Amino acid sequence: MIEQSLKYKSIKVKVDNLQVVYNLIFKNTLYSIECYKEDYDMDNNVNYCLIEDITDDEGEAETFLRMMAKGKVYPVHISAMAEDYF
Repeated sequence: MIEQSLKYKSIKVKVDNLQVVYNLIFKNTLYSIECYKEDYDMDNNVNYCLIEDITDDEGEAETFLRMMAKGKVYPVHISAMAEDYF
């Protein structure tokens, strides 16, 4: 399921017994990625990750978002994946 607004795109994926949410956020002409386990402690970096200002290219950002959701990447691994991709 993809929700779209002027500020973000969101994909929710069921992984095992939990829901992982991937958000693409557009702010100040740059895209950021947020990923978290729904209904888990957001203060724990195993459950939450925000990587800001990864690219200014919408297509590249959306491709990365879809790859992370399709691969069911957990929040704890998003930073390393973004580092390798960008």
